[in-house]
Amino acid sequence: MSDSIQSTGFNKAVFWIANGLDVEAIQFAELFGKELTAPTMKNKEGKEYKNKNEALTTSQIRNIYGEVQRLKMKGYNQSGLLLLKPRLAYSTERKGTQGSKDFRSVIEKAIDCVLDGKDEKEKQIRFENFANFFEAILAYHRSFGGK
Repeated sequence: MSDSIQSTGFNKAVFWIANGLDVEAIQFAELFGKELTAPTMKNKEGKEYKNKNEALTTSQIRNIYGEVQRLKMKGYNQSGLLLLKPRLAYSTERKGTQGSKDFRSVIEKAIDCVLDGKDEKEKQIRFENFANFFEAILAYHRSFGGK
């Protein structure tokens, strides 16, 4: 992942899940969604280039998003949310692209933040923030031609 995207908000995902989305979170979702369609790689000389072969596919992101939507409709369920982690691991290892690895890293961090809520009410609020954050990433991924 390019250094600019990482420094823009990669590590702030936890903050946004815990405290709610803001303009910066949406800007990060846009940059991240775009990056996932053609991750920035470095060649042997250290020069950056875009590589569509390392992209996160729409089917990968939609499989996880479908589970998030099911959880949203049923109401927050810790077990269901926990099961997203092995699904992400399977999807990432199956495809092995840089985009899938970057996506997994951000989404797992966000899931952990939901699970770290102090009580069920806080976890529910964090889950709603997580679902909205995820939806923003998906929308931008698709808008930039994610396939």
